[in-house]
Amino acid sequence: MPDPTEFFMPELPRLLPYAYHPQAAQIEIASNGWVRRFLADTFPGESDLLAFLRQRNGIYGPLTVPEATYQRALDIADWYQYVTVIDSFVSDRSALGASATAAREVFARILSDFEGDLPTDPGFPYGRAGQDLWRRISPGLSTGQVRRFALSLEAFLRGCATEIQAKLSDEVPDYETCLAVRLDSFGCDFIELMTEYGAEVDMTGLLPRLTELHLHCRRQMILINDLLSWRKEHAQDDKMTVVRVLTEQEGLGLQEAVDRLCARVEEHEKAYIAERDALLAGPLGDRDDLRRYLRAVDHLMGGSQEFEYLTPRYYGDGSVWDGSTSGWLDLNAPVTRFRDRPHAATDEGPRPDEAAALGKLRAAPSDRVPAGPAPAPRRAAHTERKWRTVRPGGALPVLGHALPLWRDPLKFLADLPPDADLVELRLGPKRAYLAHGWELAQQVLTDSRTFDKGGPLFEKARLLVGDGLVSSAWEPHRRQRRMLQPAFHPSRVPGYIALMGEEVDSELASWREGEVLDVSEIMHGLTLKITARTMFATTADRTTLDEVAYCMPVIMRGVYKRMVAPTGLQEKLPTAHNRDFEQVRVRMRRLIRRTVEEYRAAGSVDTGDLMSILVNTRDEETGQGLTDEEIHDQVMTLLIGGTETTGNTMAWVFHVLATHPELERRLHEELDTVLEGRTPGFEDLHRLDFTSRLITETLRMYPPAWLLTRTTTRATVLAGHALEPGTTVLYSPYALGHNPSVYPDPGRFDPDRWLPEHADRLPRGYNLPFGGGSRKCIGDSLGMAETTITLAGIAARWRLRAVPGTRAGTAVPRASLGTGPLPMVPEPRKPSRARAGLGLTDRR
Repeated sequence: MPDPTEFFMPELPRLLPYAYHPQAAQIEIASNGWVRRFLADTFPGESDLLAFLRQRNGIYGPLTVPEATYQRALDIADWYQYVTVIDSFVSDRSALGASATAAREVFARILSDFEGDLPTDPGFPYGRAGQDLWRRISPGLSTGQVRRFALSLEAFLRGCATEIQAKLSDEVPDYETCLAVRLDSFGCDFIELMTEYGAEVDMTGLLPRLTELHLHCRRQMILINDLLSWRKEHAQDDKMTVVRVLTEQEGLGLQEAVDRLCARVEEHEKAYIAERDALLAGPLGDRDDLRRYLRAVDHLMGGSQEFEYLTPRYYGDGSVWDGSTSGWLDLNAPVTRFRDRPHAATDEGPRPDEAAALGKLRAAPSDRVPAGPAPAPRRAAHTERKWRTVRPGGALPVLGHALPLWRDPLKFLADLPPDADLVELRLGPKRAYLAHGWELAQQVLTDSRTFDKGGPLFEKARLLVGDGLVSSAWEPHRRQRRMLQPAFHPSRVPGYIALMGEEVDSELASWREGEVLDVSEIMHGLTLKITARTMFATTADRTTLDEVAYCMPVIMRGVYKRMVAPTGLQEKLPTAHNRDFEQVRVRMRRLIRRTVEEYRAAGSVDTGDLMSILVNTRDEETGQGLTDEEIHDQVMTLLIGGTETTGNTMAWVFHVLATHPELERRLHEELDTVLEGRTPGFEDLHRLDFTSRLITETLRMYPPAWLLTRTTTRATVLAGHALEPGTTVLYSPYALGHNPSVYPDPGRFDPDRWLPEHADRLPRGYNLPFGGGSRKCIGDSLGMAETTITLAGIAARWRLRAVPGTRAGTAVPRASLGTGPLPMVPEPRKPSRARAGLGLTDRR
């Protein structure tokens, strides 16, 4: 039997959508800076502040209001950080939790500071932070919302004081009393109000009609929070949690209590969905503000659950989420995560009651609830989803659809019916399926255990570059991602960006006015140098970097040709290209092995680059590090992924700018205003709004990873079709990004699609250039930062003009969507003087 301080967390239902704000990384970083500026004095010392920031509380806002404007999402992120600081000290008996009376005095001062217009006591950081928030948020609230805000803050602080008293008196309440207090201390009233603020609506007049919906929303969120935070609450001996109520007041065993609460989560989530659909189908359903609010509440509930899984706050300082959402949790380990087996496991597998609970709580893919209200015409509640499956013509004997996909893949995808949900294909003698509709693509991406990395592309990639993070199967990927995640922590981004700026400056120093450049080749070379610098930042000399720069283009060309070739005959021929490919693979392997030996000889020193992380990282469960072979596979994966995708995106951006003068003018205007002639840096990321939209639209029209494959690991259902284990399933970010039923006039390049007032009409998560789910690109935020800094650094100083008579095309065969050769002529430019009164956000 497992240790009684362990318990098994079943898979909770995830029937509601969740998405990250497009600028989530910038918001999280900016919000952490706000905490340091306004609330640092509330912490005993720097180490305590850093421990709080490592909990990633700043991502809660961008997760729960993914469709809000940048500024409102940042306001909400700061607000949640503010109340989380208070909540953290409520749980700490050496801080606010030491005395209920003293805590109430502090809370009274906080309330008075929010209500007053006079400057607060500079020695009272809660007041300074509160007034800063109130100055930013209150102009966006109606009179009714202002009154509700004051009441909601009072209720939150009252709930916190009650929790302190319960802990000090060692009292465990009954279930309903506990929930009543948690409704206050969880901040349910202001959570709903912040959701309105993010959606820019006022639900004050509709609150009586929303009572039942809010009841189930609140209880679902509280129960999930109490379940996933139980390890922390257990360690802190908190009394006001429903897990403790069931175990101590009602006498249930820990596992029985967990299973009961999981069932209640499912009940409340389904009841919420039923109430939501009833509202939409009723007389209020035509109100745009209500539809926007319900869509926002869907994201609130789904995003809040996502946060509960990813935050180290509940699993120990230093824990890294590997994407798993179910398994065994150890209450005593300083750092824990979901494990497939308990520490004391036998070979008998899970108990029958655990297996039954899992089976009950896992919704079959075909039973998933649609992702909430959207601006499209609504369907009646509880209607059965009708899927459309098509079987395109043009299949050839033996090869099936493989040859047309290889010869002209974009035309093949463009010719598919826009309303097709599933496309049945033949790749050689085997049947395969393309998840053409958004809901099916989301199903494939979010259920990565069933739809695992596999299929022809990834099988060949494993043979060529090893079992790295991109190509590895589900189980090794969990371990690898956990070990590599620290390399992509937001705290490392400023250092990486400084290296990027150096490489951009070095590249531009070699440009000459009027001298024709192949911009595709230049951008790939530049991004390769940037990736190599972040990989070997402190130890590699220029000879090593030059060797990488020589070998990797040959390797990448060879890898992509082999990945998309319909047969394996071509790579076996004794051609010069094949010989070069094998020779440079050997050279790169030797270089990586030599570099690893140098890092190991230097000892366990974090030098701020990716290689030091790879060499020094340890699995928190086994204590083992990566082998030399595993490091080689990760280096190759990161070099290829960091070069090809960003290089192609940059080439397409400059092609677009050369053919759209008005967009180029708007970009230059923003760069001149924000940068004022200086080199862009980390602090500029959140201010380059139009630049960010320009890149997002490029990724929609020209996603580098245009077609990807998965393989089913077990029998499942997709759009009503029963799939056997081993079935190949594809999805195409290119096809999704060019679907006219979602993007009006999809062939028109329009960065303003991504303005909040336009983007809120799109299904959130539809734009998938970095994938999704637990297999989403680990470097997505870093990649966006690199593209933004590189584009800003170049476009602020140079224009690139197309050579007459040339145009961008698509290089085939490749697994990445590139421009092909792109000759352009550079023209130097000088920043124009910023016009007075011009805002930082370009909104046309």
